[in-house]
Amino acid sequence: MKRFALLFAGALLAVGLLAAAQTDAQPLTADEIFDRTRSAWQGESFHATLGLEIVLGGQTKSHRLEVWTLGEDLALIRVIEPEEDAGSGYLEADDKLWYYSPLVGVAIELPAIALAQAVFGSGPSIDDLSHGTLSDDYDVSVEDREDGWFMTLIPHPDAPVVYGRLEIVVTSDFVMQEIVYYDQRGDVLRTATFREVIDIDGQLLPTLVVIEDASGDRTIQRVIDPEFDLVLEASFFTLENLTGGSESL
Repeated sequence: MKRFALLFAGALLAVGLLAAAQTDAQPLTADEIFDRTRSAWQGESFHATLGLEIVLGGQTKSHRLEVWTLGEDLALIRVIEPEEDAGSGYLEADDKLWYYSPLVGVAIELPAIALAQAVFGSGPSIDDLSHGTLSDDYDVSVEDREDGWFMTLIPHPDAPVVYGRLEIVVTSDFVMQEIVYYDQRGDVLRTATFREVIDIDGQLLPTLVVIEDASGDRTIQRVIDPEFDLVLEASFFTLENLTGGSESL
């Protein structure tokens, strides 16, 4: 009987501790959910090859790029294919954006608004390719869903973005499933869906992104051999590496 009483008391204690733990656990704030989603998508640093198939005006074009990022403000994108565009690319560094084409021979500074514009006339923007879409330029609100969250991002009044609103569906593992991009009038510009999630040392990453433009154009983006948290220095993101071709990388 004494043993039963001790077991019963132990059970009551365990239940009490569990209840206390559940009481202490606070739900995540909108900013915390956003930060974890952004961290899962960006990582501290990132490198991958991207394969793009763009259907533009009924014609399909294929592109292959290589992307490096460090934090939120440093990115280098190099075009590998097609051959006529090989060696061209973009550099985001020191709060500036540069474009380089071997045909021109010099790097050209672009306005910051170009980060949100489609690189090949349709499909992903520079921000999309460099995983920089989820920036600090937005106020975030969140609605709970059974298996995750629905986030609404409204840009700050002075933010250098072209979107009027972003709506994002996120899983409970902080993996994006969908982004809907709206213009300033509230019309849908394009929708991106994220699929084929893989686990990279505990970090979940969608490796297939399908982008549907309001015009009907469509892009399939495949992330090939992605790496997170590789060793990169800020000194890597230079005009020399942008213009120097593959020999400089």
